[in-house]
Amino acid sequence: MRRRAISFAQREDGAVAVEFALVLPLLLAILFGIVCFGQYFAIANSLQQLAAEAARHSVLELAAAKRVEKANAFIADAQSRFPILRSGKVSHRVALRDISGPGIEVTLTYDLSGSAVDVVDGFLGLEIPEVSRSSYLAY
Repeated sequence: MRRRAISFAQREDGAVAVEFALVLPLLLAILFGIVCFGQYFAIANSLQQLAAEAARHSVLELAAAKRVEKANAFIADAQSRFPILRSGKVSHRVALRDISGPGIEVTLTYDLSGSAVDVVDGFLGLEIPEVSRSSYLAY
């Protein structure tokens, strides 16, 4: 009987399964973190690009009031150029500014609710409800 107990204790048949069960949650957490981090930076980069392109697009108009309209129209059509940004989640503000000369400032805000970042925010309590980026172009 003692010999049988010793041979049972020395067998390693299920060791790989136990190690896998211990390591799998850590690997999945790392993978999910990479996906969320990537989504956050993809959204932030797209917002910055959209703000800069909208400001540049407004230069096509000569009248100041028409420049704001041109930038707003460009932002409204952003879904075709930036598919990662859902149109209902992007809010924007376009204003003429006179900081270092006349110019235009485009500020975009993206609501992160329903995204993978929002799921991680619920677990970690980071309180990142939105991403905001802006661009200023002097004429």
